[in-house]
Amino acid sequence: MARPADEAGFALTDALVAMLILSMTLVLSLSALGQARDVAEVAWETRRAQSLLSHLIESAPHRFEASAGISDGFTWAVETTTTGADRPVAVCRRAVTLQNRLSRRTYQAATLEACPLLTPS
Repeated sequence: MARPADEAGFALTDALVAMLILSMTLVLSLSALGQARDVAEVAWETRRAQSLLSHLIESAPHRFEASAGISDGFTWAVETTTTGADRPVAVCRRAVTLQNRLSRRTYQAATLEACPLLTPS
C-alpha cells in the first residue's frame, strides 16, 4: 500500500530526530566518562597523599631541623617547632606538607608531640 504524499517526509524527520537523540546520548555519556576518570585520578592522588602524610608524621626523623624529600610523586617537608608549652613536658608541633609534582595540589597534616631531646653541643 502506498503512502500519501503528505506522510512521506515524516519517516525522514523521525530518523533525523532519532539520530539526534542517539548522538546527544553518546556525547553526554562520553562527558560523564571523562568526569568519572578525572574524579578517580583525584581520589587516587588523595589516597596516596593521606598514606604518605601518615607515614611521614610517624617515621620522619624527630628533630628540630626541617626534613625534605621526594616520594611517590610528591615533594614533602617535615618541620618540628616548639609551642612554648614546657610544663611538665615540652610540647612541639610536627607538620608535614606534601605537593604533588604533576597537579601541584598541596596536602598538609600536623600533630602535637613531646619535643625531641636537644643534643648538647
